[in-house]
Amino acid sequence: MKKYQSVRGMRDILPNESKAFRSLEDKLISSASQYGFQEIKTPILEDTNLFIKSIGGGTDIVEKEMYSFIDSKNNSISMRPEGTASCARALIENGLNDTINKIWYSGPFFRHERPQKGRYRQFHQFGIEFIGVENFEADFEIISLANNMWRNLNINPTLTINSIGDSDDRKKYINVLVEYLKKYENSFNENEKNKLKLNPLRILDTKNIKTLEILEQAPKISEYISKESKTHFENLLRLLGDNNIEYIKEEKLVRGLDYYNRTVFEYIDDSDNTQNTICAGGRYDFLFENLCDKKLPALGFAIGIERLIEYTKYEEKDDRIKSFYIITLSEKDHLYSLNIANLIRNISKKFIVSSSYSYKNIKSQLKKADKLSSDYCVIIGQEESKNNTCQIKNMNSGDQKNIGIDAIEKYIRNEICFKE
Repeated sequence: MKKYQSVRGMRDILPNESKAFRSLEDKLISSASQYGFQEIKTPILEDTNLFIKSIGGGTDIVEKEMYSFIDSKNNSISMRPEGTASCARALIENGLNDTINKIWYSGPFFRHERPQKGRYRQFHQFGIEFIGVENFEADFEIISLANNMWRNLNINPTLTINSIGDSDDRKKYINVLVEYLKKYENSFNENEKNKLKLNPLRILDTKNIKTLEILEQAPKISEYISKESKTHFENLLRLLGDNNIEYIKEEKLVRGLDYYNRTVFEYIDDSDNTQNTICAGGRYDFLFENLCDKKLPALGFAIGIERLIEYTKYEEKDDRIKSFYIITLSEKDHLYSLNIANLIRNISKKFIVSSSYSYKNIKSQLKKADKLSSDYCVIIGQEESKNNTCQIKNMNSGDQKNIGIDAIEKYIRNEICFKE
């Protein structure tokens, strides 16, 4: 029989890791909510043209990485490779693009990239979008929000930041950059030659040492941005400094999507891993204009959940969570055991209660409880059922007490909830 495996670049997230995912996401949601952001959910499938129009036809994502197919009506459909375009489409479609919107999203995204450590073809992102405010204070707010998230996770990634000006500024710079880079075209690999034709700014992201040496003398984008863009950026940097938010100004930081303008930023970890960006974002003041002919300032960022978990070595930890394993020695006492299980669940939402249905000898069931890392065993035999009691065994200390059903809640609250 054929052995089925997950598709290359896709992976299963098993219960232990899934708990870490959920706990980490809850912390991100908590920070976003404190800053007034609300959740939005968008479909996994979108019209392919949405991403071509927003991300850009010359980007690697659109050219090489999207999962696209033709449906029965001959429409080109794609699995979403990122979240911003879908959020913009949703706000426009539902008539919500006339007001300030502060939204967050979380979920799976899909890109046909070469799988490697920290990079999967199905990956998860938590994203923030702030729509409707042009002032530099909005840029500061989302960076401040990201820093709040890092404090809650007790990490300190490095903020790198740049301004790429507005669309006209970028066109001027691209012309100058291409003129400079063409002199070294013979030194580029095929991928870099292709970028030079389709999306020259992406060459600035290279990890190729030889190309980095060429870029040392390349024109700087800061020399070509408008006075308005410079003022916006300088005010933002001043505000970051006033609030003791450390940053590194990185001239070669441009971001890979066509919709970005003015402020762009990344948070990177301190590892040597080439996939060391855990959060990236910036302004996209012209995206809505591309999609609905109405200019609407906007900005946001996205966090790679897999990369963040890898960076933080995050594990779900909550000392208030206690696991109970119900051992019942006779099938006829099953209903009695269910009543006790529900009584314990009602004491605290942090209590996890599992039941054994084997009705085997107590020794084998205690081994199973130990294998499941249960904190407590609740043992129900013939005598316990007859006398409306149960045995509660602490699996760490070995202490065991006979408790009447009417005293279970008091015992657990005094001896487990508050004592440990």
